[in-house]
Amino acid sequence: MGPLGGRIHFNRLGERTEASIATEGPGRAEGAIEVRWGGGPGALQIRLLGLGAEALPANLRADLPFEIRAGAVDLSFEAPHLVALSQGEGRLTLAARNLAVFAAWLAPEPVSPLAVHLEGRVRWDADARTAALVDGRVALDEAGRAALKVALSVAARPEPHFELSVHATSVDWTVLAASLPPTLAPPGGAPGLTGNLAGAIKIAGPLRRPVAWRLDGEVELNHLASALVSGGPDFSHPFVYEAHLTRGGTRRVFIGPDNPAFVPLSELPNHLVRAVLESEDAGFYGHKGFDLSEVQEALSNGGRLRGASTLTQQLAKNLFLSHDRTLSRKAREALATVALEVAVGKRRILEIYLNLAEWGDGVIGIGEAAQHWFGKDARALSPKEAALLATVIPNPVRYEMYRRRGALTPAWEARVGDLLAKLHAAGVLDDEGLRVAEAETLIFIGGPLSNRAQPDKRLNHVVPGSPADQAAGN
Repeated sequence: MGPLGGRIHFNRLGERTEASIATEGPGRAEGAIEVRWGGGPGALQIRLLGLGAEALPANLRADLPFEIRAGAVDLSFEAPHLVALSQGEGRLTLAARNLAVFAAWLAPEPVSPLAVHLEGRVRWDADARTAALVDGRVALDEAGRAALKVALSVAARPEPHFELSVHATSVDWTVLAASLPPTLAPPGGAPGLTGNLAGAIKIAGPLRRPVAWRLDGEVELNHLASALVSGGPDFSHPFVYEAHLTRGGTRRVFIGPDNPAFVPLSELPNHLVRAVLESEDAGFYGHKGFDLSEVQEALSNGGRLRGASTLTQQLAKNLFLSHDRTLSRKAREALATVALEVAVGKRRILEIYLNLAEWGDGVIGIGEAAQHWFGKDARALSPKEAALLATVIPNPVRYEMYRRRGALTPAWEARVGDLLAKLHAAGVLDDEGLRVAEAETLIFIGGPLSNRAQPDKRLNHVVPGSPADQAAGN
């Protein structure tokens, strides 16, 4: 089993047998296992203290989906009344301290220091091949102020499947943020919060078939409030955004009236705003930062979660985080999403998003996008032009190639048409407006046909640090 040592003692009294194993492991690991059986109900008690990664067998360590680089675990389990070892119920307590865990899918660097305290009742039935954690409680601080209720059940028949539920009744936000290691904590620059977070999530389905998973849950933000954070930007006022460009590199963009390309939300045409919402986050005004129905749909359609991110989640990623695809980034994105929803509010989130989204190779914000694609002010975009720009957001560099060709592809024309139909169904376009939009021929600035539609030089603002500014040598 590994580099363990110890003493084993058997004592048989009539029909009853008692066995105890006192273990000594590498480092400071120690513990005891006591078993009683025969002559009535049996009992099992396990106590293992100071277990580190070196106490695990090498073949088990190799099979783990992560690497434990530091830290120790204390584990205790008590089942005082067992009819048989193959079936029963016991009390589990597990405390991990100063853990350092590494996996490429988790984070680019080790997650540490990580402390977790888990306790709950465990039930198992070897014949039915089922196991469950009941009335579980997970805490990230010793005082238990950042605690979650957890229940987990797994079964091997008819195929391996699981059901996991996590419920937060009143988690102190400040304690939660302080308890998490830096690689999981709210990102720097995110709005500060105070108060308590509540919510629940439930996931169930076949272990090996995420497309069949069922997902449900909600988040409650009413007991959270904005709190000042020293050094962080106030997103209710103009600020400087460090844009991470799709092709690499960064660019500083001023999000506010002093940037001529900035367009206030109130001045944008309704069909443009609604086109972006219909394309990226139709339930924006109805959710609290997360749309689990979209995640469920994405899982059902093959597990591609890109379209499942809400507009607030996209903004949180753009403002505070890198674009790596790790679990830690998604966890930090979720915390930043909550902070934005509470501290910034829907309309300002939407205004910021529209003015910092990337719409081409280094084209930042709707003001630059309208000039870059059509040579006009964003306030003057037609419904079809707005619909096209909304379809560009998921992959601006790819669509930049099509822009240079000067015309829509049949597939892209169909996507724009589908979005126009959604705007019509939502009442944004009337019948005549839909007909006119569908009949419009789009001509891109810089494409082969652009000599027919030159940009209005009065609207071609130069933004400090923009591609136009760089071309001028400034």
